[in-house]
Amino acid sequence: MKGLFSIEVQGLTALERQLTDLAENKAVKVLRDAGRAALAPVLDDMKHNAGYDAKSPGPHMRDSIAITSTNRLSDTKWITVVTLRVGPSKEQTMKALAQEFGTVKQVARPFMRPALDYNTSKILRILAVQIRAGLSNS
Repeated sequence: MKGLFSIEVQGLTALERQLTDLAENKAVKVLRDAGRAALAPVLDDMKHNAGYDAKSPGPHMRDSIAITSTNRLSDTKWITVVTLRVGPSKEQTMKALAQEFGTVKQVARPFMRPALDYNTSKILRILAVQIRAGLSNS
């Protein structure tokens, strides 16, 4: 099955040239801050639609959903300047997968993919504005 989702981004050559001119750690800060701001709407949607059982005494999946980042300066296994992830913690991964895709006994109630799909244009818009602001402040 061919991918159902694609994003085309133009102007990356000019962006790469400007980022190369910055010190790499400054580039990491600009991209990390812009990415976190851009993923905030996804974070809110995921938390809003994640399963929650008020009767459950244990930790709730929606409380563990966060934006995390890594970069090639702190972890050499990554080749990207910055990698951002929004989702539940590792401890809640099985619950998240069960809700997203369903199980034999549980109907799927996706909350991760719809949060990303619904906010794609907003993510790109915020990312562009934040990167532009970060570059002009440098």
